[in-house]
Amino acid sequence: MKFSVWFSVFCLCFVMISCGVDEDEEETASCITAKDCGDGYICKNSTCQPKSTATDESSEGKSDPEDVGIPTNGDEGGEGDESGENGENGELEGCPNACSGFGDCDFETKICTCTQNHGGEDCSECAEGYHLESEDMDEDGDPNIRSCVYNVTCDPDPCNGGRCTAKENTVKCECLNHTAGVLCDACEQGYLKSAVDGECKPDCSGITCEAPKKCGVDYATNEAACNSCSDEHYSGADCKSCDAGYFCGGHATACIVEGSSPKCACEAAYAGVDCKDCASGYMPKNGVCVKSCTAEQCFKEFKCKSVLFGDYGLEYITSGHCNISTCECDQGWKTATSAYGEGETVYCTDVAFGVPLDSRANVLCTVCDVDNPPSNYASTGCPADCYANFCNGTDTANGQGSCYTEKGTHKVYCKCASGYTMTGGSQYYDENPTGQCE
Repeated sequence: MKFSVWFSVFCLCFVMISCGVDEDEEETASCITAKDCGDGYICKNSTCQPKSTATDESSEGKSDPEDVGIPTNGDEGGEGDESGENGENGELEGCPNACSGFGDCDFETKICTCTQNHGGEDCSECAEGYHLESEDMDEDGDPNIRSCVYNVTCDPDPCNGGRCTAKENTVKCECLNHTAGVLCDACEQGYLKSAVDGECKPDCSGITCEAPKKCGVDYATNEAACNSCSDEHYSGADCKSCDAGYFCGGHATACIVEGSSPKCACEAAYAGVDCKDCASGYMPKNGVCVKSCTAEQCFKEFKCKSVLFGDYGLEYITSGHCNISTCECDQGWKTATSAYGEGETVYCTDVAFGVPLDSRANVLCTVCDVDNPPSNYASTGCPADCYANFCNGTDTANGQGSCYTEKGTHKVYCKCASGYTMTGGSQYYDENPTGQCE
């Protein structure tokens, strides 16, 4: 077995010498494609190499003739089993030149299927319409691989406004106007490509802004400009608007810059340069400013001054149901509304003619809350007016009963004084307004 192998090697060397081929010279010859090498040689790793050597090296890294295509079945003198393609334990040989890294190998047919832009038996050639990258140009974006790229000409201009020079099947671009890249389709350092007109314009590193402005990039246009304020709490084209929430405690309707300082337009309840104080008429309560009261503001009620032929105007009296420290109604009292404003309406009527001469709305805590009466009316409900003679006894001018608003039903009813009984009908006014306490 070993004798026959070495004999074969000897014969191969003899043939090469007799043919005048200098193996070392051919292996070191530089090449780009297989066309640059002689017959029987391929271009691998930019050098011409014999096809048989490249094929052996591609067979799983085995170069020993005993391991390549020759079975080792332990029969010292045998010639091997020829029943398989390459012997019982042999392996399929790969495609030529491993398809040069630009294609897929079919190990059964030993045929390369090249990528779109490559061709040739081992995919080391360029397909029609493509050319091998120039050594001094990276046309495909991968500086580590020289591959076949699409043919380019100067017409139409591929240099994006730069100067174009034809170079075999490609071009050489001289970039202008701060453009960069093989085809001048990028911007040089310190510039941004505008999304508006495609021009390369300075980024913030090349723009100087005067205070209070600073440079910023508008990501909608990809252009840099003095379009921001150096202090994040200021805004506007001239940085004259300020953040009311930051400078004014969140209690201002607006914030503007006067000189170099913010000025707050405070809400009605607040005052001070930063709107953190309570305005006149307001007081702090639970961290906020609420309306404060004076005795006159809080306790206000109007009634007629005169009944007979006198002054028919209205007089001010206090109601006593408002808490002056909080300006809130006492429990069970509220402020109602009417056509005249807050509070119930009071009419001043001329007794002689029975017509109203004037009226005024009572305000602030003068109305008993029928749904939640104060504690002194908890059992009876809020006081109510008694109409005509309902509920009033006839034996005395003062009457012997009082009317209230029944809780839950809101019906007016009569409650007789101690020692008196309702006669003449129901105690409810709506059912029998003639009932009396006797």
